[in-house]
Amino acid sequence: MPYAVGQAVPVTLLGTKVTAWVALNQDEHRRRAAIGLGPVADPALLEMLLNLPLGIPVSDPVAWVEASRLPEGIVERGQDSLAITRLLDSPLFINAVVVTASPGHDLQAVASASLFASYCHRWVATARPEVADVTMLEAKLCGVGLVNGTGQVLLGAGPPMEPIIDGWTWLMREKAYRRVLQQRRP
Repeated sequence: MPYAVGQAVPVTLLGTKVTAWVALNQDEHRRRAAIGLGPVADPALLEMLLNLPLGIPVSDPVAWVEASRLPEGIVERGQDSLAITRLLDSPLFINAVVVTASPGHDLQAVASASLFASYCHRWVATARPEVADVTMLEAKLCGVGLVNGTGQVLLGAGPPMEPIIDGWTWLMREKAYRRVLQQRRP
């Protein structure tokens, strides 16, 4: 399995400070490290790359021209001025996000966590031993899990709803990857 065991990284995704639990794509990480390629944070580029199959050359003269100034390791351009092969893969997978509720703002934290419904499991960490009924109901409706300050699970998180794989999803993964790399620096 090319994905490493999960690790927690603090990162801002979709404008929300979260702790993202990620599984690193070891093969892609090693490939990028070998050529000195870090995170790729251009949403339009990532969207274009999603339209290309990974590792399979396709004839696309427009993409071939658009890729002329890309750094090494993102695509390979054929000598025929037509063929282009996507080399870049997602650097990691986001398993879950945890939003830490500031005191008295559990319901707001649930709303923030619900932004990730199409991307991963969502959790809210609250300092309170119990939460208000309205917070519990909202969390249930949004599939957001709740855990209190002692680590007790008050409500389990629901699965992601119809996962979206688009340029923004990939961009979130690249941002989390940037944080993983920052954590690994001495």
